[in-house]
Amino acid sequence: MLASRTEYYVIEAFLRVTDRDQAESAFYAELEAGAGALRWDQEYDGSETEIDRIEDVTQTHNAMPSGLDRRVCQLCGRPVQWGGIPANHSPTGETIPGPWLHVDPPLADDGVGL
Repeated sequence: MLASRTEYYVIEAFLRVTDRDQAESAFYAELEAGAGALRWDQEYDGSETEIDRIEDVTQTHNAMPSGLDRRVCQLCGRPVQWGGIPANHSPTGETIPGPWLHVDPPLADDGVGL
């Protein structure tokens, strides 16, 4: 008699690489190191991991502010801005939540200035 069980875990990795081979290598390196670029849908049990899909999400992902610099998207490095209203500017005196949004780089970043 043989009993077996297969479990699938969704592990997302947001990595800045130039091609699919680099993406695969970087994913396995991050998995081994347990680094912060990975997001699990549930607790990972250390099972063998295979990559199901690699896609370029540079232009299609939702903005995610970096923990270090909240003006920069953690996933792509582009500038982000919070779309909510802080309590001190709100008519109710309470923070009005809003999404994080990708924004155009400031003109200073383009070298335009005095």
